[in-house]
Amino acid sequence: MAKQYKKIKIAIVGYKLAGGGLERVFSTVSNILQESDCEVYVIVLENEIEYSYSGTLVNLGNYSKFRKYFRLKSCLKSNQFDFIIDFRHRLNPWMELLFMYYVYAGNKFIYTIHSSRVAVYLTSKDWIASLILKKSYKIVTVSSTLKEILNRQFQFNGSVAIPNSIPINFIEENCDNSHLPFQYCIAVGRLVELKQFDKLIDTYSKSILSSKEIHLVILGGGSEKAMLQKQIEQKQMSDFIHLLGFKNDALSHIKNAKYLVLTSKYEGFPMVILEALSAGIPVIAFDCETGPSELIQNEYNGFLVENQNFKALEQALNRFENDNQLYNLCKENSKASIAQFSNEKVARKWLDLLNIKKN
Repeated sequence: MAKQYKKIKIAIVGYKLAGGGLERVFSTVSNILQESDCEVYVIVLENEIEYSYSGTLVNLGNYSKFRKYFRLKSCLKSNQFDFIIDFRHRLNPWMELLFMYYVYAGNKFIYTIHSSRVAVYLTSKDWIASLILKKSYKIVTVSSTLKEILNRQFQFNGSVAIPNSIPINFIEENCDNSHLPFQYCIAVGRLVELKQFDKLIDTYSKSILSSKEIHLVILGGGSEKAMLQKQIEQKQMSDFIHLLGFKNDALSHIKNAKYLVLTSKYEGFPMVILEALSAGIPVIAFDCETGPSELIQNEYNGFLVENQNFKALEQALNRFENDNQLYNLCKENSKASIAQFSNEKVARKWLDLLNIKKN
């Protein structure tokens, strides 16, 4: 008789499976762990589910704010998980005390940090942040630089860096044949101040791109849409700059772009860069504190632009249009440059963290 073994049972907790990069990582980790023969429960606190996931879904989004936390506690208690992996933002310090001392009490919980603005994940109160670091089984950061920030800011050196990942054939399997009737560069993200699309529009308008018939496509929805549309009209750029809103087929638009542009004030480990490079699309991005420098090799698979230097960004845009040899080199190198971030390689890091030996 074959020997039976107990699967590692893991709860992955997040607010939703829709919207942005954090949620896409939430989705990807569920797939990685389920494929690694773990028993995965995907627990969401809001009723928004657009991304694929693997495992048993527990949707608490239809309960009232406090009732859902009691239901979460009950679910964790009845299932006796080996680990809880937490993908929430953690802004409210008092809510985090509730989670640590009630909801997650008695469990091994792993907190993840996805941005250089660590207060979004550790709250703005240092003493509670220190409690989170102390009481967590492990802290997972999405970049090595984030590990250094925790060490510098909290004298905490117990975190583990596990980057975001992407399946090897993800682009081919998730793209349709959508085409826009012009050449374009693309930017993707929520239309909010953090992403600085207003400054990107201004920079594009000063560049040579429109004279070269290279359009700018911006994908995403958000509070700044009306303001950005007005800015485009005032600059008389409506024929060249296109706000296309949120798109379910965003990957198809990325795959057919000349290159991706990222102008955020800060990032963690941007999934959109990983997706673009995986599609064979070079990237121009600010060298912000964490993220882009771990994905982009300057003048090899794109440009790392001095952080927040929009004049240098304009020069990078122009250079890609004027230097075909450099552009083609970056395009040729894009896919191979992110081989280390395949699901298969990153899965090993998660399994090592959870002390799981894969057969």
